[in-house]
Amino acid sequence: MVHRILQYIGSTDKDLEQARGEMQIDSVSRHLLIQEGVTSEMMDAAIARVHQAVINTLQDERGRWVLSHEHQSARNEFPLTAVFEGELRRMVIDRTFIDEQGVRWIVDYKTSAHEGGSLEAFLDQEVERYRSQLQGYARAFQGIEDREVRTGLYFPLLQAWREVR
Repeated sequence: MVHRILQYIGSTDKDLEQARGEMQIDSVSRHLLIQEGVTSEMMDAAIARVHQAVINTLQDERGRWVLSHEHQSARNEFPLTAVFEGELRRMVIDRTFIDEQGVRWIVDYKTSAHEGGSLEAFLDQEVERYRSQLQGYARAFQGIEDREVRTGLYFPLLQAWREVR
């Protein structure tokens, strides 16, 4: 649900806060969660989690940068097909855009929560966990455009960012 709401906010022409206000996050979340089969017992907790992730993103400088309408060629939930080692692979990229320096960014949202232990260690583990996936996305874009490509993970619930190299 977080991905779907961030997709809407990132693709509208409205100011980020205006889009959030008009969207009625809790009501939209409830509708989408019902469609996904979330039970009534879990509904309030699920809505609260979605709400917090969206609010965190919009209150975070990096989150606002990721969703900014100022970027060129910004796309959300962007489908891309590429050939790797002779195999056709279909990908869906959460957010991609070209920044003011002409760099193509590929951002993958991670809505996991962190409980206990070191936050830095958790984020480092997530980078390692998703590094090959993001490198595949970058290779796909490098095959279709001649520009620097950089990738990152954004954690809406944690207001955390990790560039993945």
